Amino acid sequence: MPSVYRFADLTLDVARRSVTRQRTPIELKALDFDLLRFLVESAPDVVNADVLAEKVWGRHFVSPENVAQRVMLLRQSLSDDANRPRYIETVRNKGYRLIPIVERSAVEESSSKPRRHLAAAAALLLAIGVIGVASLWRAEPAPAPPLARSVAVLRFENLSPDPNDTSFAVGMQDEIVTQLTKVRGLHVIPVRVAAGALPPNVLHELNVTATLGGSVSYSEGRVRVTTHLIEAATGVSLWSNRYERELNDIFAIQSEIALDVARELRLELSDSERRRIEHITTVDPRAHDLYVTARIRQQGTTAEETLRAIAEIEEALAIDAAFTDAWVLNANLRAAATFYDPEHAAEHRARGEQAAGRAVELDPESGGAYAALGAARSMRRDWKGSEAAFRHARSFNMPAECLCAYALLKLYAGDFALARELVEESHAALPQGPNHLRFAIFANAGLGDWARATKLYESGVDLFKPWRQGPNNWMHWLVGHRELAAARALLLDDPFNAAMLASLDDRDNALTQIRQAYAAAGFGNPNHLRDIGLWAAHFGDAPFAFSAMRASIDEQPGEMLYVWLPQLAPMRRLPEFKAYMREIGMVAYWQEYGWPNICRPLEAGDFECD
Repeated sequence: MPSVYRFADLTLDVARRSVTRQRTPIELKALDFDLLRFLVESAPDVVNADVLAEKVWGRHFVSPENVAQRVMLLRQSLSDDANRPRYIETVRNKGYRLIPIVERSAVEESSSKPRRHLAAAAALLLAIGVIGVASLWRAEPAPAPPLARSVAVLRFENLSPDPNDTSFAVGMQDEIVTQLTKVRGLHVIPVRVAAGALPPNVLHELNVTATLGGSVSYSEGRVRVTTHLIEAATGVSLWSNRYERELNDIFAIQSEIALDVARELRLELSDSERRRIEHITTVDPRAHDLYVTARIRQQGTTAEETLRAIAEIEEALAIDAAFTDAWVLNANLRAAATFYDPEHAAEHRARGEQAAGRAVELDPESGGAYAALGAARSMRRDWKGSEAAFRHARSFNMPAECLCAYALLKLYAGDFALARELVEESHAALPQGPNHLRFAIFANAGLGDWARATKLYESGVDLFKPWRQGPNNWMHWLVGHRELAAARALLLDDPFNAAMLASLDDRDNALTQIRQAYAAAGFGNPNHLRDIGLWAAHFGDAPFAFSAMRASIDEQPGEMLYVWLPQLAPMRRLPEFKAYMREIGMVAYWQEYGWPNICRPLEAGDFECD
């Protein structure tokens, strides 16, 4: 099959997975590239949404609305006007077709050596657990060929005399990843498992062409770093180097390594990218140490760990107020704190958005900064502003961790299909953390893929002991699916939910308990209000369920996640629910960015939800 297609002023190179306009690269996400390639290879035929869902997504249950939204995003990337299209035409009631004539040409490989070009997205940390349950995340098998431009950055081995200097090695990996993600189109996956070579099954799951690893030692004021770039498929060493500097030159080492790796991968850097890599985010070792410690602590799932991390990162910012990455981390920690410390949620929301805004001011080309802003805006129910920020983030090299925050916005909006795409896209570079697994469960359960949702829950039970929120959330899904025996069998640590399970056969007694619980509920416990609402819906009191759910969302916007559970279907048909969706801006969001499958517009500005 030809590997290069030329149409209008664009060139699509299959082998390099690149699209250029007059030799200027156009950044496309992996799914957008696959969509464009399929339309190009199908030209001039019209392709309907069902065929695109099967051939591009690899599954049949992607809705026409989600296909249309992806086409819209592709058009935006190509600067194509839907009203006056140059490239992609929507054929009413039939599908989509490529407009220009396509010239096909075969291209010979210029060398028999393995390709070193690697590519597109960014990330945070892959935690322990990836080997055991990685295959459960994807709705279909991972594609066989690795991404043409992708590299996994492994944990650096700590060779310092003091074993307590482990965070030094963690920081080295983290900073190299940060620098490499400044190269647009380079897919960088940080792997936070034990240092050393990865097993073949993990490399297959990561779907990369090369790995970057090495070691770090610190002794008597000097730092020694060794790096190794290995071809993933063969284990052949592509490049290695050694760096030795005084401790106060550690930040220059990190930039130098990133530039050397880019050169060895034969990546052409723009002047802007080179300047961004050479720019040192902080020159203060103490600020950097606090940042690394807070990043490690961020993986905790308790209020104590989150609040300690906030204190550490704010100490770092007091030392260096221009530390962009610290502002981003502060914003993300504040978003987490709205859940872990609900009594101070309003303060966390305000300070988190301020931190994200400051990060954007300091680095207007940071995908992580815009993604933090998107998450912060969703915390105050600015859905449209959140979507706009996430789209800005995706136009840069958005860290994969942020894709989960974007997925959460889609779950708030009831768009389970796009939420699942984002969770799966983020999977390779994310920790196998309890909250990320929860989002995957919600997305799959919301799409009706109950078998996969069940497997994901079972894997979470095995991984996380205890699993905060996991069993309680799953209990509500079981009740919504009328699997009451399975719900009764769960061991719950929440006394109210346990009491409700014990009252499943006594509706009147249950509703009495629910009303008593609502009357006694105080400020600072939106989770309890949400549980009250879900149980009221199960026992048939939809108006009361709405009152409790509204109170929960007003206190914690993140409770929107639960509005779409099956037992709340009668509530979603209430006029007061529809008025509330208008009041909080969700209807305006749907009107601008597309309606989810669970809701649809009607005549005269009305709408309905299943």
